[in-house]
Amino acid sequence: MIQSVKGARRGWGVRGLRVFAVAAVLLASAALVACAPARPPDTSPTIRGVIVAAVPAGEGGTIRVVWHESLGEPYELDSIDVSIRGDTALFDREGSKIAFGDLAIRDIVDVWISGPIAESYPPQGGADALRVVGDFDPVEPLPMPPGFSEP
Repeated sequence: MIQSVKGARRGWGVRGLRVFAVAAVLLASAALVACAPARPPDTSPTIRGVIVAAVPAGEGGTIRVVWHESLGEPYELDSIDVSIRGDTALFDREGSKIAFGDLAIRDIVDVWISGPIAESYPPQGGADALRVVGDFDPVEPLPMPPGFSEP
């Protein structure tokens, strides 16, 4: 029995130990990547706007985001109804993860959408990520696109 254990150890050899070491490093790297904190995208958002309505549903809900001239140059959209799903990455100003319930009317948000956007008015799309970037002036009336009434 002792001979067979020694023989098994010899079977690893230098090459076997190298393969084992490489596999261990790859597994450790994958574990570190999986544990890395999520961060907001570093690309330009689809829209920056003010949350003017929020309707919770399940793990997420729907928010209406409307652009306002005080936010700088407009994006392609002046408003959008955004679906927030359970897998949507939501972040506060510091980049920490938050939940749908932490979003509020008058939050200024950046929204990233990579999927299709319905050509309705307002358009509709599902968010991949959203980051709160500020608060809309409490003295200003909530922005509404032309010809659109408050939700």
